[in-house]
Amino acid sequence: MINPAMPAEASALSRPVSGVIWAYRFDAGGGARAIALDETIAPSDPAEGFVWVHIDFVDRLARDWIAGVGWLSGDARRLLLSVDDHPTLDFDKHAVWGRFSDTLQEHPGEDSDRTVPMRFAFGPGYLVSGRRHPVRAAALARSKIQSGQPVSGPVALFELMIEQVLRAMAETLRALRMEADSIEDRVLDERLHDESRRLGPLRRTAVKLHRQLSGFRSILREFPEDDDDEDEQSHQAASAAAERLLRRIETLDQEVQEVQDRARFLQDEIAAKLANISNRHLYVLSIMTALLMPPTLVTGFFGMNTGGLPFLDGSTGWIGASVIGVVASGFTLLLLRRLGFFD
Repeated sequence: MINPAMPAEASALSRPVSGVIWAYRFDAGGGARAIALDETIAPSDPAEGFVWVHIDFVDRLARDWIAGVGWLSGDARRLLLSVDDHPTLDFDKHAVWGRFSDTLQEHPGEDSDRTVPMRFAFGPGYLVSGRRHPVRAAALARSKIQSGQPVSGPVALFELMIEQVLRAMAETLRALRMEADSIEDRVLDERLHDESRRLGPLRRTAVKLHRQLSGFRSILREFPEDDDDEDEQSHQAASAAAERLLRRIETLDQEVQEVQDRARFLQDEIAAKLANISNRHLYVLSIMTALLMPPTLVTGFFGMNTGGLPFLDGSTGWIGASVIGVVASGFTLLLLRRLGFFD
């Protein structure tokens, strides 16, 4: 449906163009149908549903289309077309727009842990989202919609996108906890091998999760508060959704902090155990050096090419020198015991 209040030039620009990745029109019951390529894209009457347009901002035609859409405010268009990456959020009495850090959708040849910006703007009858790289939030939300999940409005769709990302992050966090459990078991059993190396990726992933959750928290806290003011009542659903998401984010962030604390504790524990192992090796090496020093002195003494040395005559002189070396080592061992080296 074309908004009657929309200018004619904006209506002309509402045709799908190259760079529109997908578009859906939702009815009043939350059911979705894909918008055909030759169909006009414009906000629906909020009583009848809404539209969702997902755009690739790498495409110049898509950027030109956004720049000419009359049903988006100027501030929303500027944010959607900006090249900044840091999370932010703004709103007026009718719409909300912003940018958050999302995870790159798993794709051959791409780092799935890489964070990229996701831009959005929603208001009565529409939600526009866009990215320069494939993102997880939009892909997971679309998968849910294609499986038949109803979506009641733009705010519910925005909440669905964030919730899907949080679920994916929870799965990653569960894998981190399992990895930490495995490392901890080996540390407690003193079966150290490459646990210190395994902790590196674990801590790095936990830091990335914490940063992404902090980004979500920063923009959700900027959502308009519930207010009795008539202009703010249109944002009550958005505020309620933000509160629900914030509670979920706080819970996940606490779990991430626990994983980070465990990783630091395990790192310290591994360092302490490795230091103990090194000390034991040095201890054994020191004892062996002390025991072998007297025989070395004896062999050095009898190895001097000077006259008058004992045991030079006869074929059994080596036996006497060996006995002197063994006795010297035994005396050294008794001395070390007396000094408490073996306590």
